[in-house]
Amino acid sequence: MTADKMVLCYNKGCGKEFNPKEATDDECVYHCGAPVFHDAYKSWSCCEKKTTDFTEFLNIKGCCKGKHNNVKPAEPAKAEEKESCPPPESVKPPERMERPSADAPLVPLPTSISASLRKLLNNLAVSDKSEETVTKRGDLPAEGVWKRKGGR
Repeated sequence: MTADKMVLCYNKGCGKEFNPKEATDDECVYHCGAPVFHDAYKSWSCCEKKTTDFTEFLNIKGCCKGKHNNVKPAEPAKAEEKESCPPPESVKPPERMERPSADAPLVPLPTSISASLRKLLNNLAVSDKSEETVTKRGDLPAEGVWKRKGGR
């Protein structure tokens, strides 16, 4: 056997060199499933063996027997970049505003309260009044007499 006749096996988990003329039908020990990477574990979908070390994962013996394969698998196609984004030259940065000096007079900002917030504030005011009536009636214990420490 000469070295120029040896071919690399492309079955997952095998990677051995073999002579295609002398190869038998059950000489290759490989993984028929796909590699699985979940959390820190690495495993094969066809085996039950799991490991956290990548070197140990690569050294897991195959679970299927078959013929060596000298055909290299096709690489997955790369996703083409979309040209929907404008080129970077046409993007303009926002205009910068000058910062006012520290001596400039302060200007109050206009405030606006939405209808939904106004409704919540009105409900809050009503619930505050009801708590005041409860404390006036004496239903609640006096300050510092709580039975539970988290009740203040």
